Amino acid sequence: MTYVLNSPFRLRGWKDRLGGIYCPERNRVDFIGKEQYLLLMKCDGAHDIDVDALPENQRKFLEGVIRKAGFLEFLSPVQEYKLYPASYKRSVHWSITGACNFKCRHCFMSAPHAKHGAPTHGQIIQIADSIAECGIFDVDITGGEPLIRDDFLDIVSALTDRNIEISNIYTNGWLVDEKLLDELEKHGQHPSFQLSFDGIGMHDFLRGVPGSEEKTISAIKLLHEHGHGISVSMCMHRKNIDTLRETVKLLASLGVSSLKAGSMMDLGEWAQPEVAELQLTPRENLEMIERYIPQYFEDDAPLSIMLSGAFMYTPGDSDWHIYYKRECSAEEEKKAPACGVLTENFYIGADGMVAPCMGMCDCGYAENFPNLFRTPLRDIIAPGSDFNKLCSTTVGEVRDKSGKCRDCKYIDRCAGGCRNGAIMHGDNYYAPDEENCFFFENGWEERITAAAKPAFEEYIKRCPPRKADDGGSGEKKETVDNCP
Repeated sequence: MTYVLNSPFRLRGWKDRLGGIYCPERNRVDFIGKEQYLLLMKCDGAHDIDVDALPENQRKFLEGVIRKAGFLEFLSPVQEYKLYPASYKRSVHWSITGACNFKCRHCFMSAPHAKHGAPTHGQIIQIADSIAECGIFDVDITGGEPLIRDDFLDIVSALTDRNIEISNIYTNGWLVDEKLLDELEKHGQHPSFQLSFDGIGMHDFLRGVPGSEEKTISAIKLLHEHGHGISVSMCMHRKNIDTLRETVKLLASLGVSSLKAGSMMDLGEWAQPEVAELQLTPRENLEMIERYIPQYFEDDAPLSIMLSGAFMYTPGDSDWHIYYKRECSAEEEKKAPACGVLTENFYIGADGMVAPCMGMCDCGYAENFPNLFRTPLRDIIAPGSDFNKLCSTTVGEVRDKSGKCRDCKYIDRCAGGCRNGAIMHGDNYYAPDEENCFFFENGWEERITAAAKPAFEEYIKRCPPRKADDGGSGEKKETVDNCP
């Protein structure tokens, strides 16, 4: 009996991960062992397979993934194995312009002045081709303000034609309208949106454009009506810290699912002397978080929240977390990534710069990053490249290359901190993240715990957590989930 893969599945490989199964309907790649992959390779309509004679684990593995082939039916060309000339990257965060229609006082990349420029349409197509060539199926679009581009829908078309999904659009919301959302749907794209909202009555002040608060609220309502996922970022400063509680409740009532709030990076516009008096010190930022956590649980955790790295919680979870706290033993630090996000994700700037993280685009280390207008993206993210070595930096490397981390008693719980924070004002990629240092060295782990624990215990009495899913044994999963 001959078999073929079910239509959603495609056989794909990368130079560092050869055996992948891509499901476009889920925009996901599963990697499996050699034995299972060789079995799938035979499901091409040309090889006879006695499925009933296979071991039970292999039969179970194939359920929903293959079907009996029809007469002279073979695997379609799009499903056949394809090897991409780069290392595997799950997604890319792409600034399609460095310009913006707002005048934000805090912009770390100085978009009001278009410091990083904007690629031509031809360069945009070149980048889209490079992303597709490397087998990257997932893109987050940002700016500047991405929607100000006259060719924005052409960019959507270019990505759609290359089977690349737009997972998120980062926007200030001013240009979000029915036409945009209808056009996205026509292209088969249904991205989530991340908008900024900087406090009730305070948004216009920070964004520098009258009416921006009203526009943002209208955009959130429209996105909710059209069923798009909505998250919000909130930049905290001395003028808006007292608006946090009511702002969270408002956003939740509008259908926002998650909020990230914290003080701004001391870069770009926010590093200018005229806004210095607005900046929260690390202590002020943490004191604000400490005050708000009990209020958040008193309000029954209306949405998922992340407050700097000091506190995070998703409603329904069985516990809250401190993101700064990443426990890592001496043995684990040899392989544990300093940042797990950077191992499979990266950033492309409006000027062609390729950086591990968007927050690094204007830091002191930025001149060391490659540019895809000079070096092909496939070479930048090739296995063993200098760029990939940065992205896969381990906790052990940070500890070994940083004198402060090497002898710090907190290294087993902070893992050296964020690489973005480490290079914000310097050129040492392996430096400690001083924000993390301040948190642990000044007893804030204990203070945040003291603020959160009793409030959380009362909250879960009213709102019991979800039951844990079955199958939490930690065993490696060797099946491919059915699509869609």
